[in-house]
Amino acid sequence: MLDDRIRAAVEPLVPVCVPDLYTGDETEYCTYNYSELPAAFGDGRPHVTRYLVQVHWFLPLKRRPHPKKKELARALGTMQRCAIWPTVENASDELGQHYVYEFVAVDTEV
Repeated sequence: MLDDRIRAAVEPLVPVCVPDLYTGDETEYCTYNYSELPAAFGDGRPHVTRYLVQVHWFLPLKRRPHPKKKELARALGTMQRCAIWPTVENASDELGQHYVYEFVAVDTEV
């Protein structure tokens, strides 16, 4: 399951990793979301699902993100069935640091 693969990649680096929205008290955490795109149709059904994945890493303003920033990209990029290495966008604001990792994953067990 994609959720398990994402958490397995992230949690050794950032122990809190949840889908969609985190409402706890930790100051460093990840959330993730994805869109599902069925593909490779045959016999009236898709045989592959592509996932457009976003992993959001949040941390306080004063904490240094390096080298964990690259380690997180490597963990996601080498995740099982990751089709495209993640791009990383800095979406930080005056409230905190926020890095968005975007990549494509695939699953043939549709």
